[in-house]
Amino acid sequence: MVFDFYNKDSSKAMNNFRSKSREDRSPVFSGKFINLSELKAQELKLKVLEERFQFALEASNTGVWDWNIKTNTVFYSSQSFKILEINSADIFDNPERWDEIVHPDDLEEYYAAINEHFENKTPFYENFHRVLTSSGKYKWILDRGEVIERDRNGEPLRVIGTHTDITAQKEKELELVKTMKLYSEKNSQLLNFSHIVAHNLNSHAGNLKLLLDMIDAENKNVENSEAFSYLRTVSDDLNKTITDLSQIVNIQNNINIVVKPLNLNNYLKKVLNVVSAYNYRNFGTIINNIPKDATINFNPAYLESVLLNFCTNAIKYAHPERDLIIEFNFFIENGKKVFTITDNGLGIDLKKHGHLLFGMYKTFHKHEDSHGIGLYITKNQIESMNGAVSVESAVGVGSTFTVTFND
Repeated sequence: MVFDFYNKDSSKAMNNFRSKSREDRSPVFSGKFINLSELKAQELKLKVLEERFQFALEASNTGVWDWNIKTNTVFYSSQSFKILEINSADIFDNPERWDEIVHPDDLEEYYAAINEHFENKTPFYENFHRVLTSSGKYKWILDRGEVIERDRNGEPLRVIGTHTDITAQKEKELELVKTMKLYSEKNSQLLNFSHIVAHNLNSHAGNLKLLLDMIDAENKNVENSEAFSYLRTVSDDLNKTITDLSQIVNIQNNINIVVKPLNLNNYLKKVLNVVSAYNYRNFGTIINNIPKDATINFNPAYLESVLLNFCTNAIKYAHPERDLIIEFNFFIENGKKVFTITDNGLGIDLKKHGHLLFGMYKTFHKHEDSHGIGLYITKNQIESMNGAVSVESAVGVGSTFTVTFND
C-alpha cells in the first residue's frame, strides 16, 4: 500500500500509528512514500533521450549490437537488420552468423582487429569489411566495438558496438583510387614514350647527318659508296621506330575499340597456321587444353596479335638442347576467364629482368631477331581491353604467360 503524505507531520503521525497498533495488538499497515511527480518527470526525460538516440541511429544509418560472450548470443538493433536487408523476425542472434556473411577476403583483418582488442592491445575494436546482404550483394561496413565487461583473468564477457553502412563512401573511394592508378599508369607510359622519342629519333637523326657529311666528303658515286649503304640501314631503322611508336600511340589513344565475342580456339589455330607457314612446321609439340567453346570478348586484331607474339616468342627462345613443348590452357578463376601459354624454353631471370620484361625495346637474350617491342605492344593491347598479363619464369626451365580477361 502506498501512502501519499505531503505535510511535515506525516512521519510523526505514522510512528504514533505504528506504536498504538502494537500496544493494541491490532493489524499494522506499513508502506513507503513516493514522489510520483518526480518519477513521472524522470520517465519523461528517459523517453526523450531514447527517442533522440533512436533518431540519431536511424539518421546515421548505424546499427547497434550487444554480444554476450558467456551465452554466445548477440542482440542486433532494427537498423542492423535494415542494413543487412533481412526481416527482424529472422533468427540472427548467433555471432557465427555474422562471421559467415563477412567477405572471405576481409576475414583475416576482421578477426585480427577483434583479437587485438580482446587481448587489450587496442582501446577499442574498429574494422572495415564487406557483408553479404539477403539480396546477394555486398555492403561495406564500418564495425566498431568495445569490451565493457571482463572476468578476473581479463577475458572478455560482454562487448557492445555499432556498425555503419559506408557502401556509398567506400565505392567512391575505390573508384577514386582506380582513377588515380589509371592516370598514374598513363603518365608513366607518356613519360616512357617521351624518353624513347627523344633518344631514338635524335639518335637516328644524328646518324643521318653524320652519314650525309661522309657522302659529301667522299666525292664518288653515291649509289656505290659505303656511306650510302649505311644511310639506307639507318633510314630503315628510323622508319621501323616511327612505325612502332605510331602503333603504340594508336593502341593507347583508341577509345572506340571494337569488341566482339571471339572463339579462342579458332584464333589460336589461325595463328599456329601462320607460324607454321614461316618454316616453323616442325617447331615442336603443341598441347591445346582450351575447350572448343571457349569464348572471350576482345578485339579481333588485338587477339591475333597477342597470340602471335606469345607463340613466336616461345619458338624464338626455345631451349637448344631439347624439343620445344608449348601448352595452352583456359579456365575460370575468381569469376574471370584466364588464358595461359607455357613453354619449356630458355626462361627469364625475373629477379634481374622482371621489372623490365614488358618494357619497350628491352631484350634479355642474344637473339638476332630480338627487338624488345613485341611484349610491350602485347601488354598494351591486353590492358586496352581492361585485361591483365603476368609471367612466371625460371632460367633453363621455361615460362608461363597468364592473361586475365575482363569478362
